[in-house]
Amino acid sequence: MSACSSEKASNETTTVIKQLSVADVVQIQPQNFEQTIAFTGSLRPLQEAIVSAESGGTVAKMLVAEGDEVQKEQVVAVMDNQAVSQNVQSLQAQVDNSRANLALSNTKLKQQQVLFEKGFVSKLALEQAQNEYQVALGNHKVQQAELAKMNKNQADASVKAPITGVVYEKLVNAGELLPAGGQILKLAQVSVLEIAATVSSEQVAFVRVGQEVSFSVAVGAPSHTGRIVRINPVADAATRQFTVFIHVNNPEGVLKVGQFAQGKVVLQSLDNALVIPQLAVRNLEQAPFVYVVENGVLAQKNIKIVLQDTTSGLLAIDGLSAGANVLRTELLGVKVGDAVALPKAGK
Repeated sequence: MSACSSEKASNETTTVIKQLSVADVVQIQPQNFEQTIAFTGSLRPLQEAIVSAESGGTVAKMLVAEGDEVQKEQVVAVMDNQAVSQNVQSLQAQVDNSRANLALSNTKLKQQQVLFEKGFVSKLALEQAQNEYQVALGNHKVQQAELAKMNKNQADASVKAPITGVVYEKLVNAGELLPAGGQILKLAQVSVLEIAATVSSEQVAFVRVGQEVSFSVAVGAPSHTGRIVRINPVADAATRQFTVFIHVNNPEGVLKVGQFAQGKVVLQSLDNALVIPQLAVRNLEQAPFVYVVENGVLAQKNIKIVLQDTTSGLLAIDGLSAGANVLRTELLGVKVGDAVALPKAGK
């Protein structure tokens, strides 16, 4: 009987140690922590322009190609203006002739005025001279207007860029016929780009004009920065998302129009914060606590949430010490007071 009792007591006092894996535990260490809002959006030019032919005709020369940088007022194409040049010469001759006629009419009018004052000619003769002068003056003005219009058409034969930018689409080639106003090419200013990012209605309240953002355009690509310049105050009716406009300096042209950006807006940051996964916290909304391993035993510890980042799913907390081993999530079959073994290094 005594032997059986001793064996039973030995079984009752045997402690079962439950082995934890690396996936079960996180050891917290001080680190920098950010509360952020994630965003996505495409890079687009801050300013675009369509270059058109003011006067119709044949494209004589295309002086730029897609990808070329151009300066404001730089000639990018030349229209065939041979007919215009001939018209200018003809109209110039007509203007010169009308100017001579006007001068002659003016001389005659002055002579008639002198003769009328001396009584040598009738009032009717004076009025006739005045009418001839007015007709000559009107004709000269019409000829001048026609010449000015034709000179403008001649100047319009040299098509100039309205902005400084990069040619991103060429719409015609030399030799093609265009109507007046026909499109020749498209320009984009790429030294400063814009991202039209979307954020949720819950997050937009934390976004401010002037906030700095960081983003990348591909996995593993370098990070870039920008700044929020305006926020659309009206949500999209279909998605209930708000559009936030971000300007990005791009002086070297590293970023390209159309690239897809994924980034974040930093709302707050902490130095040397103790950070744990949100999934590790129980009773998050009321009296939050976590499970920690202390001296080989699972214990429950109350904590205080300092800052929450929904983008990364991490929390900055108080109530624990650096180096504490926290369960990432509640484990089946493991409860407070159980003996547990931390994973060995490399396991």
